[in-house]
Amino acid sequence: MFDYSKKITRFHDDHVTLTMSLRRDMKTRRDNNKKRIVDGLGELEKPSVIEWINQGGYAQQTMTQPPEGDEESRYDIDMGAVFAEGESKTPTTTKNWVRDAIATKATNMKNDPVSKPKCVRVVYADGYQCDFPVFRTAPATTEGYELAAGDTWVASDPKSMNAWIDERVLTLSPDSSGVCQLRQVIRLTKYFSKVKSFKKGLKYPSGLLATAIAIECYTSSEGRLDHAFRETLRCISLRSKYSAVFANGIQISDQKDADRIQRLIDSAKDAVSHLDGLEDDVPDEEVARKAWKKVFQHSFFNETEFKSAALAASGAAFGISAGEQKAHALSAASSMKNEGIASKPYASDYE
Repeated sequence: MFDYSKKITRFHDDHVTLTMSLRRDMKTRRDNNKKRIVDGLGELEKPSVIEWINQGGYAQQTMTQPPEGDEESRYDIDMGAVFAEGESKTPTTTKNWVRDAIATKATNMKNDPVSKPKCVRVVYADGYQCDFPVFRTAPATTEGYELAAGDTWVASDPKSMNAWIDERVLTLSPDSSGVCQLRQVIRLTKYFSKVKSFKKGLKYPSGLLATAIAIECYTSSEGRLDHAFRETLRCISLRSKYSAVFANGIQISDQKDADRIQRLIDSAKDAVSHLDGLEDDVPDEEVARKAWKKVFQHSFFNETEFKSAALAASGAAFGISAGEQKAHALSAASSMKNEGIASKPYASDYE
């Protein structure tokens, strides 16, 4: 396969994984809401949260940026709030404590916090979303926690799910480079699923389901993120939508997920058909660029961007002055703007 790993790694680092700025913003919003819950519960004279549990993509370091052009996409962060079993009430009542606590202290939110079947949700006007699943400590006869799911307390152990993903990443990733390749492939798979969902206007696997499918189908490739992702897509394309998806030994898929999984399978087949043309006897970067653009449908793979990067590199190599290089870059940027191409989604987040 034509070696395109450096470009795919750069795409992953610049456009798929969260930037440090985004992570800081999300952590700040999470911590602000934790304080609102603590202060609000005190003001309402309700029992206190005795433990916080980081969970979901943020805790697992698998969150991704939204597809390019998807202004409705949200950055989700999950933080479990745990109450003592003896102090909790019904699942609905206990969730409503958290909802009301946030509401008493909240500002700058798109809507009032709401109690969902499995969490209390806070949505900001600028696209951030904080989910607070509500737990209670399990009875003394059992281990772990119980989640407020609808009107029922259901056994749950979110910490073990985080630990399972960490173990899989460390165990399955090639170890010589020091890079956790499986985590990169999980992010690329989640991003790929998001892009196809956005472009087609249909629901695809997301969150933990996409993560578990990526882990199930992961095919490692030493030093080759491009090859590892293509072969992971190939494995996805060969699975059945009726095969249950497991995470940490627990089945996390059900009947409603079958059509979403089938869409991912079909999209993976299509992507592999494009990438299988990049054999070693076709050492053509232009062919590779076009194939990967069909996979991710992102302006990172546009010809103008690649020519601009090549021009800057050649300018440095042949002694073109900094002023001349800047003029070339501005000209390329103007050309991209006229073509309706954004060099980076959410550019302000990269400042």
